[in-house]
Amino acid sequence: MRPKVPKGGRFELRFYEGYKGKETPRAVLIGNREFKIDRVLERKRVLDERTGKMSEVFTFEMEGQRVKILLHDGSDFDLVYL
Repeated sequence: MRPKVPKGGRFELRFYEGYKGKETPRAVLIGNREFKIDRVLERKRVLDERTGKMSEVFTFEMEGQRVKILLHDGSDFDLVYL
């Protein structure tokens, strides 16, 4: 099931906080529901050639579905169901 984002609702990514700060995503909060990330499948850093900024890309399983997160600037992110 793909959760719907409520209008004006909360959409947040929660991380495991290690000694390096935000290291690995652990859950996605949509509205008042928290969806646990079951398993991280891939993690890589990519360079946006247009802006010159680095982003992190995580591919993981959540609620039986594959999902990809593109994390920009540490707080802004895009979530894509695969």
